[in-house]
Parts: sequence; C-alpha cells; structure tokens
Amino acid sequence: MDAQDDIGVVGSPSTTTEFTIDLLQESSEERLVGALVAFDATQNGFPIKSVGQIIGIELRNRWHEDATFRNLIKRTGEIPPITSRQDTRTAKLAVGATLKQNSDGFEPDQLGMIPPTGTRVAQVDQSVIDSLLALYQEEVFYLGKAFANDVLYPMWFKHFGSGPSGAGEAYHTGVFGKTGSGKSGLAKMLLLGYARHSDMGILIVDPQGEFSQELRGTNVGQQKLPVKDVLDKLRGQNRVQVYNIRDIQLDDWDLFEELLVALRLTGQLGIPAGSTDNSLKAAEVIRSALEGTFNLDKLNSTEPLQAALAAVIERANYIYSSDRANQLVDDVQEILDSRLQEFSEKHWQPFTGLFSSGEGRRKLYGIVRDLVQPNPTEVQPRSIVAIDLSERGNQRIWTENLQRRLIKKLLGDLVGYASHELGLQASANVLVMVDEAARIAPSGSLQSSGSEAEQLRSTLRRAVRETRKYGIGWFFISQTLGGIDNEILQQLRSHFFGFGLALGDEFRKLREFAGGDNRAMDLYQSFRDPHSAPRADLREFPFMAVGPISPLSFSGRPIFFSAFTDPDKFLASNKLESLMRMDI
Repeated sequence: MDAQDDIGVVGSPSTTTEFTIDLLQESSEERLVGALVAFDATQNGFPIKSVGQIIGIELRNRWHEDATFRNLIKRTGEIPPITSRQDTRTAKLAVGATLKQNSDGFEPDQLGMIPPTGTRVAQVDQSVIDSLLALYQEEVFYLGKAFANDVLYPMWFKHFGSGPSGAGEAYHTGVFGKTGSGKSGLAKMLLLGYARHSDMGILIVDPQGEFSQELRGTNVGQQKLPVKDVLDKLRGQNRVQVYNIRDIQLDDWDLFEELLVALRLTGQLGIPAGSTDNSLKAAEVIRSALEGTFNLDKLNSTEPLQAALAAVIERANYIYSSDRANQLVDDVQEILDSRLQEFSEKHWQPFTGLFSSGEGRRKLYGIVRDLVQPNPTEVQPRSIVAIDLSERGNQRIWTENLQRRLIKKLLGDLVGYASHELGLQASANVLVMVDEAARIAPSGSLQSSGSEAEQLRSTLRRAVRETRKYGIGWFFISQTLGGIDNEILQQLRSHFFGFGLALGDEFRKLREFAGGDNRAMDLYQSFRDPHSAPRADLREFPFMAVGPISPLSFSGRPIFFSAFTDPDKFLASNKLESLMRMDI
C-alpha cells in the first residue's frame, strides 16, 4: 500500500477486535465510514495483514468543550487559533480478518496481538484485495462494493458438499428488507452465485411467481439481470425448469380428501362453508367410495363422479345427523339428474385434474428425488427447479389453501426423502429458496390451532431443524424480520439486512443478530432509502451482512456493502460476461 493511501495511525485505546485510529489531516474530508482499510504487523515471526471496515468517526476539540470558550464561540462563531486547527478525529476500526503471509501467499490467521501506536492504516484498493485472496480467486464472488469506497467486497458462497469449493455442511441464509430495499435483486445475484456449483441442486418455492418469471426469461423489476440466460449457460437449458400447479401431479389419497374440503368441492354439493365437520365427513365418504375401486390418477371422468355422488346420497345420514340430510340428498340427486355434465366440467374435472397423469406432469416426490439424488450414471449438472405457486401463474385453479397444501406436501416430501432414503451417508447438496417467507411461516400465534397455516409453519420448522445434517440448506427471503417465525430465524447462520428494518421490534431483532454491536447499528441506521435518490442511476442499495459469507469476515462482525445496480458490472466482476458469449 502506498503512503498516499494512509488515512491514519493506530491510536489508543485499541483491542484485538476494535481499534482506535487517529486520522490524518489530509483524510479529514474523505468519506471513510464503511471503508475497507488495513494495517501491516508481525505476529509470531510472520508478516500479517489485518483488514476491516471503519464503523464510526468521532470529532473532538477539547477547547470547544470548555464552558468559557463556548461563551466566546457563541458570540463570534470561532476562535481562530483553536477552531478547526485543534480538531482531532478518531475512527473506530472493526477488524474483520487477519491473514498471514507465507511462501505460497496469504492464509487465514487470528489476530492475537495489538501493533504499536503509530502503525500506519491505509485504505485498500482492488490490487490489495486480489493479492490477499490470490489462493481463493476461483471461490470469490462479488455482490457489490464496500460501503464507502470503490473496492469490490469479496464473498464466497460454497456448496454444501465436501468436494472442491464445498463447505462440508449445509447452512441456512436469510435476506431481509422492505419493499424497494433491493432484497429481490440481491437474492437473484445470490442464486447465480450458488448456481456456479454444478453439483448443487436448487429448489425455489415461489409463492409470488417472481423467480419463476425470471427463469422463464421475463425480467421483473428494474434490475434487468439476465437470470435465465446465465443459468442456461451454467447448467444447460434442460436443467432449468419451472413448474406451475398444473404441471404437478398430486399422488396422495390423504391430500385428495383434504383438498375436497380445502378447495370447497364439498360446498358445491350443498354443504355450507361453515359446516366444517359435515364437509370432513362428506370428503371421507367420497374417498371411501373411490379408493380401491378407481386409480387416483384416473378420476376425471363421469363414472367416478357418479360413484362419489351416489355414496354421498347413500350416507347422507352419516354426514348430517339432522333433517338437513334430506336436503343434502335432494341437492346431490338434482346434480345427478340435471347437471351432471355441467358439474363435471366446472368443478369435478378441474379438481381431479390435480391428480391426473399426463405428458410433462411430475410428482413432487420425483422432483425432490431428482434434486437430491440424480441418476448416478449421468455426469450432468444438477437441476434448478422453480415451483410457481402464484395466483398469477395458476389463475384457473389457485386458492390460498391449495398453495399452502402444496408447499406443505413439497416440504414433507423433501424431509421424508432426506431422512428415509439418504440418511447420513452422503450430502444431498441442495439449496431451497423460499420467497415471501413471512407469509409461509409468520411469527406469533395463528388464528386457530391445527389450521393449514399452522401445519405449514410446523412443517417448515421441522424441515429447517432436521435437514441441515443431510446437506439441505434453506434460503429465506422476507420483507420483514419480526414477522417471520422466531424458531426459524434462530436457525439461520448467514444474514443480509437491507434498508427499512430500523424501527421497533425489527430493530431489536436486528441488534441481536449483529451481536449487540451499537456502532454497527449506528452505521446501519445511516442507510438511506434507495428511492430517495433524485435519479435512478444515483440509487444505492446498502446491506449489512452477518455470517460466514466473506474471507474478510472471519471475526463474525457485521460487514457493510452496496449491492450492484448495473447488471453488466455484476457479470463482468464475476467473470460471467464471457460465459454469456459462449455456446452451450
């Protein structure tokens, strides 16, 4: 590092984790809060370099703090020999990583000493970062620049296996931020970071449909990142798949019975929506009449419908123990006599179509099996699969109950496969991305115990707790931190926090994840709303991150960076622009 890059010297008091830096006069007008800086020292006979971020600056002028001088200042505004010239500025440096230099380059170390006062501290440039991480260049990935300078902040996102570039275990990640904070754009860049590992399967649970549109080639939002094109180049077009509800074949009689009630098919027979017990009995009767006689995947014809309606008539007194049974018989008989074809086309066939086989339709368990354990005879990249569960992508059949049931079924199959088929013999090496996580697993008590929402949250809790040891990591995206289930939050290991979490319970939880670091919280609170910029090209999307995401954050302290806003710079920084010019 050149002398002209020096911003200050090590001062007092300092500790091995937080240093006081006496700033030089020439650096007093530079933007330093959030900047990456470094100092050189010697430890155990080896040269070391410690790198960290400036997390705060304090100005002191002891004369201006004296009551007598303050009285003079309030009249004149300044005291020429004292004002400005007697100012001292000190910065706080949070050390993120220490690297030891040996004959091969730099390797991770731990700072166990404090260099003497006067040790020069300088801003780092890109060449310094590149030299420090020369041994790990193939693993480094960039999401943006350090918060206050023009240096790319190095990160790494390893797969969960034990091979090259592998972490050897799965870990869970969360991206949080208000609407407009850039969290979706960051999540898409993270998706591409993980997708570089061809032996890692990626499953996207997509309740809003945004990621599914991106994987189909439609850009959502202003980022304009070519997600589909990059994924096609990384994995091959046949390995990037999007399924909507109509592409999935359900294959469970229990789910068939549940959905008869959840999708209100029993209501079309004349059972009021509020009569839950009666609807459950009717669903039980219909299932009993069909199971064992008809195949579940061949129910979308008139014969199974007639058998179901006849069973409801026959057992009307079981469904209703009151005079309402006679009314139910009349309603169902009227369907049989006058509206059978209409009822079949409007209600029965769309419902039973969820369970019908057909070309291009996949069972959820089969999708899970392909992601977790592909054909061992194929030497091909693993699949990236998005399940589009949005209303927009499934307008004819979508209901919130169906969405919840499908997610529950998907997660249940994933947990079941991981625990029963894979065991602990090998790592599944699968990342599961869940968008709108606060809607799927909200915090607090739900309206009723045993509801679909409660069952879904319980399933997700179990999945997050149990599948990590099988090599399945979870990636949650949410607009809120306080609104997501606390049991799930506690399982997360890596966190990205965008703008908008600085109030109330959100800020309390944020402070906990930052380890109670008040200076880090002060820096986070300095984030400005990206949409407050006068022009789109002036927007910045700042993030605070915590966890094992960077070779410069071994200490576990929060790091701060500004995410890329230009997709071309993102692609070029991660050597993906050359990939885009290649033929598959």
